[in-house]
This record gives sequence, structure tokens and C-alpha cells, in this order.
Amino acid sequence: MKMLKMTIVAVILTAAASLVGCSKGPDNVVLAKANRGAITAADFKQQLEDLSPQMQQAVATDAKARREFLEDLVGIELVLQEAKRQGLDKDAAFVKRKEMMKKELERRMQEDTKNELFNAVLKKELGDKMSKLPEPTTQEVRSYYDKNKDKIRNAAGKSLSLKEVEPQLKTRLMQEKRRELYLEYAKSLRAKAKIDVNEKALDEAMASFAKPQGLDLSHMNVQPAPKKGAAK
Repeated sequence: MKMLKMTIVAVILTAAASLVGCSKGPDNVVLAKANRGAITAADFKQQLEDLSPQMQQAVATDAKARREFLEDLVGIELVLQEAKRQGLDKDAAFVKRKEMMKKELERRMQEDTKNELFNAVLKKELGDKMSKLPEPTTQEVRSYYDKNKDKIRNAAGKSLSLKEVEPQLKTRLMQEKRRELYLEYAKSLRAKAKIDVNEKALDEAMASFAKPQGLDLSHMNVQPAPKKGAAK
């Protein structure tokens, strides 16, 4: 049980920032109070979801493990309260990191939204065509293998036979067929769109991106050069 508790603590510490929050509905039942803070059933379940299925089962069926898990959540709540009491949440370095994390979260949300929209329109416009694409034939697979067999090797650099890689090649060829459908669709959209490319700005952006960064050697432990005539 001690090992279970240590693992649980390690997992929930990674999500400690999301512990405090308001819940509505049946999950707003307070399981424990810690000073002015409270841990609700929703908090408990949210943290429980981050555990492995095996540990979830242990907490769900073992009263002792369940109580230890709740005690760990109480401990995290108290640590967070102490951090705020010391004003660490107002610390300039912390505020800066918080803003960086916020921007990164917003960026990821924007990317996820774009991906959802991208996949939604492809499913709507191309889903039927993609579902009707024929499986790669044996001849297509062999032809692809013959053209690329010099590049088809395992991690140790050993050449692989057609039989060894046939399933992967079929998957690769099917992906290429789907990509061809997508490129045709994108091409049709480009034909109806007005597109202006600022080549100069593109080159400048890439020049800045590719500019080599100065090496930071501050972390290196440099030993002084031996004096001439020193014994070897």
C-alpha cells in the first residue's frame, strides 16, 4: 500500500494546479475541508482519472487506499494554501511562468480547434471517397518495394524482405492515396481563392528562424589546462 500511495502522490502532484475549482451538480459534495479550502467529489474524481486503471480500482475498492488518496489531496491543498500565504503566487518569476503557460495552453487550444475543423470538413467532403478507395494491390506493393528496397531497413541497418514489411507498405500506400485525394481537394479550393505571398517577408522570417544561437557554456565544468612540464 505504501508503494501505491507514493505512486498516487507522484501522479496527482503533476495536476495540482487544477485541484481547486468550483463544481456544480451532484459532484459538488464536499469530501473534506482544509482551512477555507474544500475538496469536492468532482475534485476527487478528476484526480482519480489521472491514475492507471489498476490504481483506480484499488482506490475504488479499498477503503484504506481511498482515504489515503483523499489525504494526499488534502496535503496538496494545504501546500497550495501555504504557497499563497507566502505570496509566491505574486512572485514575478511565477507570474511570468504562469503567463507563458497560459499562452501555450491557448496556442494548443487554437491548434486543436483547427485540427477539429480540418478533420470535420475532410470527413464531410472526402469521407465517402476515402471509404471507397481500393486497397493497394499486390502488384502495387511489390512495385513500391522494388523502387524503395534500398531504403527499407530496420534499426540495425539490415535490409528487410517484402514479406517482412508488406503490411506496413500497404498502410503507407493507402495513406498516399488518401493524401492524393486531399491534395486534389486543396487544389480545387486554391483555384477559387485569391492568394498573395510576400516572398520577401517569408525569406526574412526564415533567415531569423535559421540564425544560429550563441552557445551557452555556463553549465560546463571547465578544467584548467595543465601547466607545461606537469607530470602526466
